[in-house]
Amino acid sequence: MGAAGLVAAAAVGGGAYALTSGNASKAEAAEGSLSVPEDAVFTTEQCEYIEDMKGLITLRTRASLPYGTTLTSCGDNVATCLVPTDTADPLVQVGILHLGSGNMTMALKAAVGAEDGFQILDARAHGSGMIWLESNLLTGIWRVYTTTLDGAAVGDPAMAEERDGAWTLPALAVSDGFAWWQTSPKDTTDKSLSAALRRCGFGASADSAQTIVEAAGGFACAPAPAGAGVASAMKASHSGSIWQLIYAGDESGQITDSLTMPATMKPLDVSYGPNGFGFTFDSIYETGGGISNLGTYTPAQPITLTVAQAREDALASMRAQQEEKSSGATLSESDEARAQAQAEDAVCELYSAAEWFRFPRAPITPPAFTGNWVFVKSTNVVAGVNLDARKYVTIPTESATQGYGEYLATTGTTNRIVTFANVDYTPMNGERIHECTVRIWETA
Repeated sequence: MGAAGLVAAAAVGGGAYALTSGNASKAEAAEGSLSVPEDAVFTTEQCEYIEDMKGLITLRTRASLPYGTTLTSCGDNVATCLVPTDTADPLVQVGILHLGSGNMTMALKAAVGAEDGFQILDARAHGSGMIWLESNLLTGIWRVYTTTLDGAAVGDPAMAEERDGAWTLPALAVSDGFAWWQTSPKDTTDKSLSAALRRCGFGASADSAQTIVEAAGGFACAPAPAGAGVASAMKASHSGSIWQLIYAGDESGQITDSLTMPATMKPLDVSYGPNGFGFTFDSIYETGGGISNLGTYTPAQPITLTVAQAREDALASMRAQQEEKSSGATLSESDEARAQAQAEDAVCELYSAAEWFRFPRAPITPPAFTGNWVFVKSTNVVAGVNLDARKYVTIPTESATQGYGEYLATTGTTNRIVTFANVDYTPMNGERIHECTVRIWETA
């Protein structure tokens, strides 16, 4: 297991004392970052390729949508469809694909601000609500809207935020109960401005929008859906070179888990699946050990401790020690800071001691998880890897497609995997096929 693994095991098996022993300051305790040895990472080269998917992955539903449609799916019930039109206004409409039936209902036929020159640019949906982005391309003003969903019924739109052209277009995400978005200033040298991860309930007013965390150094990528919360990758300072992966939960509205990346290593995507934090790199680093190569990374087994849990254990141990010395004693702010830092290090040790899987292709989309499977977009197919059995399959396209081939629409952890391909070809003995072919899959 190595020294790092022994320390991590002691922290979990030995209770809170292992987290709170020593007198390290927060600055000293927080220095730990992910460090994975090369022999702790395996790829598809160490997995068995299964040519026949029968018995492993089953096609449940199929849908035919207008050609040029793009989809995103963040849950079990619906996928969001950006459907192009034949006109310049609107450019796209938003449809909701119901994954059980394969039927699509139109949720937005035009932007709320269409009369003021706004166009729909992006959208995400969950079973109970939707978030979308509108922008006036001439003025640079953008608006984030949300609404509720109840089956095919769409609620009234509510504007969650409006910004001018000094701010980049926000990245959107949805969780089980909230709409999320990231805001970032275009002027990254202005230290009075910070990027922020924000959220609100579906259909709620702008007054209820919450800032979950501010990131002075900005965000590395879009937030990723993660069941009852989202994952993000932030840099805490303007001048720093260290990115931190964070998970913010629906229930608490706070960051409950985190993982510090090695210096200068910037993720292209972040994920938070059944096994914990994952990430993708589109670059090869000279340092970094087992995570220095490009690809999609995820732990092969669950990381069973979160920073929030470790912090509570640490604080409980500190309180017990204080009570032994003086009845009724309270913890100081420095005690709480030390518990937080030591909790972060303990969790980081677990990730550093874990076995990791890397999908060894340049990442195109964030991964999707269902059970012990991880799905990734690979060249012109979608690959599914069973991490426990170390077997993998590929989902190829059925016919001639655009250059990207079969595309992975799903991100986050779900029970259904959605893929799509825009097909435009004419069989020798048939009519022209000009459509977006959608397939919905379930694992055994």
